[in-house]
Parts: sequence; C-alpha cells; structure tokens
Amino acid sequence: METPETDALDTLAARHAQSPYCARLGIVIETIALDHVRLRVPYQDENSNPGRALHGGVVASSIDIAGTLAAATGLPEGGFDAGTLDLSVAYLAAAIGEDIVAEGAVLRRGKEIVYVDVDVRNDGGKRIAKGLLTYRALGRAPAAAATERQRVTHAEPPRERGEVPSLARAIVSVPFIARLGLAITHMHDGEAVLHMPVTADKTDQAEAMHEGALAALLDTAGAMASWSLAGLDLRSKASTVGIHVSYHAAAREDVVATARTWRRNDEIFLNRVTVSGRDGGRVIATGSVTYRIVVP
Repeated sequence: METPETDALDTLAARHAQSPYCARLGIVIETIALDHVRLRVPYQDENSNPGRALHGGVVASSIDIAGTLAAATGLPEGGFDAGTLDLSVAYLAAAIGEDIVAEGAVLRRGKEIVYVDVDVRNDGGKRIAKGLLTYRALGRAPAAAATERQRVTHAEPPRERGEVPSLARAIVSVPFIARLGLAITHMHDGEAVLHMPVTADKTDQAEAMHEGALAALLDTAGAMASWSLAGLDLRSKASTVGIHVSYHAAAREDVVATARTWRRNDEIFLNRVTVSGRDGGRVIATGSVTYRIVVP
C-alpha cells in the first residue's frame, strides 16, 4: 500500500536515478526505505577495463550513490549545505563481466552528520568492495557567524612538463576512462596530472560534477602516478587496493587531478591526490590511493 512516505522515497529514488551521471552508469534502484538502499549497476562494456573487469571508479561511484541516497532517506527536502564529507572504499575482488549490487545502510544519524555503510557484491554474493560514507546536511540555514567561519584553499598550479609515456594512450582509450574524457598531461617519476572536463553526462541533480566521477578521477590519477614509477607494461597485473576521498566544494568547471606517489614498497604504491578547478584553482577534493602493481 502506497503512503505519503513511500511516495516521497520513490520520488527521491527517481530523482537520483535520473541524474545524468547515474543514468550514464545504468544505475537501477531496486529497493529504498528509511535508512536503507539497494541499487544495481548492470554490466556494460563502457564501464569496464580490458578483460571485462569493472573499473574501480564505477565501484566507488556506486558506493557514493548508495550512501548518499541512504542518508537522504531520513533528511527533509530543502536542506542546506548537503553533501558527502568523506568516502572510503576498500576493493576486495574484481567484478568480471557481471552486475554489481550496492546496499547502503545507515549506521548512525546525528544532528547534522550521517554515517552509512555500503556493501558491494555480485549476484552470487561475492564481496567486491566495502565502503563507508560520511554525509552532512543542515536542517536550517547557517547562522551569520557560521557563514563567516570559512576558509577556502587553492591548489598550487600543477607542474605539467608534458612527459607522458607513449603507452598512456592505451590507458585513456579504456572505455570508462574514455567516457570520462580524461587527458593525461604529465606522467613521470611518481607524479601524474590528469584533466577532466565538466560535461552534462557527468553531473548530478544539482548540475555539479558528480561525486562519483570525482572519485573515479582521483582513483585513476593515483594509478597513473604509480605506473609512472613502475613503467607501463601490458603484462603487469594491477588494481586499486583502496581510496579515501574528502570533498571540499562542488565543481562546476573542468577539474585537474595532481597525484604524487609518496612511497613505494615493492608492489604497493601510496599516493596523495588533489583535485582542483582548472581555472580558479579552488580545491574540490583531496584523497589517497593505495595501488598495487605486480611486475612480471
């Protein structure tokens, strides 16, 4: 039996599913209830790496979407300063040529902050990834004093010396990366710079760059910094171990990701990434990427 509450949740689900970036990924919201969401990402070659392995950015995006939607189920419409503060993803296994299902469950609701656990599996029950999302929304407009307590950070201009390995062309031709429109402008000695244009198909319902697309960019930038040290070799096996993203501001312009490998321990690469607006330099997101490359 339909109730005003279920009608409101169905409307919320439809609004999220119809946002351009979600529609592009093929997101299907299967279940929505207070504090709980289950969504499916049907397999598409366009979301994959070579070998039909789902791109890690799609997995991170599914966690962000399930987490933000689960958080939103208990929030009134018209909230202020709503958005994700932090997103953490641990990659547990690859999804090869198959759907994934992300289930988001609220762990705790505070006055402003919501904590959401997200579990990603295939239809057979195999865990693909585990995520934790921290979401914040204000029930009323911030007080005047609060609006004055602001600090905005701008990133240093990236050092783009144009050193890009020839095999990098193969990386940006991977279907999911190509669809994001990523361009590698520097990739050498543990540093990488990637550009991503803002286009309608990468936006959310507020017409800003979708948080999932930003997570995918950060993930890829960390991987490229790692590859710049290991040397691109198509025989190598590689995967993201985990990412952590902190979101600072909405992006409504082209963005630049600057990544640096701070430490390499044999197969493991620890990277820091800053995503900023291409024109103004305002910091949009920061984070870390732990990456693994098994060299033959």
